Amino acid sequence: MSEAMLRGLSRYYEDNGVLSTSFTCPHRKDCKGDCAEFTGPKSAFVSTGYERGNGKLPRLLFLSLDSGDGDENAENRLPEAVREQEEVKRDILSLPKNRHWYRTHELAWYVFRQFDSGIGLEEARKHFAHANSAKCCMNKPGRKKAAAVLFRNCRKYLRGELEILRPDVLITQGTEAKEAVKSLGYKVLKNIDGYASKVEMDGREVFWLHTYHPACWGRFNGQRDFDGTRGRARGWEKYSRMIREFWNGRGET
Repeated sequence: MSEAMLRGLSRYYEDNGVLSTSFTCPHRKDCKGDCAEFTGPKSAFVSTGYERGNGKLPRLLFLSLDSGDGDENAENRLPEAVREQEEVKRDILSLPKNRHWYRTHELAWYVFRQFDSGIGLEEARKHFAHANSAKCCMNKPGRKKAAAVLFRNCRKYLRGELEILRPDVLITQGTEAKEAVKSLGYKVLKNIDGYASKVEMDGREVFWLHTYHPACWGRFNGQRDFDGTRGRARGWEKYSRMIREFWNGRGET
């Protein structure tokens, strides 16, 4: 198995001072402020299936906010450790069904089953990747969103991260994630609706879907709604079909 993507990600984090065990980011003091619970950067989760790429499933990358809670042990925030935790140890079916991480797996499952009808919800974790707009964490009670300064300072690291991860489909979760991507100035090839578009990233055509963050439960659940009306797909079913059509017709704009 090739580990080129994970190694490249580790090098990129280290070269830019945001590897958990080599945290030399120039914004560290500014972001931490007087937050005693502050923990340093956490790597993106990159599954083995995402890294390998098999041409049958699109590389699906989620970009969310901050991690909500950060492990005090820096070793546990390294790329390899994050993969082990999320792809091997995590019990997806025991997660609270109204929370962010379960809903992320659920949407990934909706997308992947357009390509493989036999894939199960718990198998989705083997095929997608997930990164945070803010690499560090303030560990606020109730996993509340970090201060704006973290998102602002971390935008500089996103382009290089995306160049390594090379997604086919990018799903942003929450306003800060969307604004981070918009700040990179990618060319919009086609606006599909208020949430979906095709953009050009590093010479490649990428399907970009923006969703509300699951913590914004009212709007999120309205967007998520997948109950068909008069035979028409809605919500995740609708966007999953769009992604399948995009994947099958890549190169058309």
